[in-house]
Amino acid sequence: MGQNIMGDKLNRSNVQRIVKAKAEGSNYIGVGDNLLDFGAEKSFLKEDGCGKIFSLNVVNAAADTDIKLALFPGNFAEGSAYLDGCSLIAEGTVAEKLTCNGTPESIDAFLAYLKANPTRLRAIKVKADNESQLDFPIIYRNVNPFTGKVDQKRIPAQYQRSGDNNTKVIELTDINWILGANNIILTTIGKGRSVVISFVFGASLDTEKGLQKKADEALANASALGFSF
Repeated sequence: MGQNIMGDKLNRSNVQRIVKAKAEGSNYIGVGDNLLDFGAEKSFLKEDGCGKIFSLNVVNAAADTDIKLALFPGNFAEGSAYLDGCSLIAEGTVAEKLTCNGTPESIDAFLAYLKANPTRLRAIKVKADNESQLDFPIIYRNVNPFTGKVDQKRIPAQYQRSGDNNTKVIELTDINWILGANNIILTTIGKGRSVVISFVFGASLDTEKGLQKKADEALANASALGFSF
């Protein structure tokens, strides 16, 4: 997956870095941070084990047309110049001959959560019905109103390795992106192609959960101090 905050593993060098950071007064690794949601884990050290996976099942039934699709449009409306003319992902029929659905919940829920709670994307898994789909790039775009846009591109076909048992299933592990209101992911779905694109997420900046955690902590402290409420 993408780089863990302390590298791929807790080797001797990384342990020394942690000790040095503590000696300098910085020992933050995310544990106990009320604003962060790590899913099944508790810190950035094991972020890739969060267990937060969302899959987009996309079918282009058009026999002669490739269709450009925003897998994640951020807060940008259809027609925005930042979306490069892409259709916007949605549950059901997105464009003529193009249908999408989400797992484990609807795409609507997926979009709403990420727009409200910026989340780190750790890996992307692509399972296509034909290898030709893997030649279409996946583009990550970060848009800043002061500095403009910055793109990163991944071409799934370039991640194929000799000896792979299934060359139509690719995992992009050099991902260290954040999906939020000002971030976009674009791709193209080839004519006649079916593809499942799974996003593997890490930590989320979950303000709703954070607010509740802070309220619970405040009430517990008040009770311990003898206040009635």
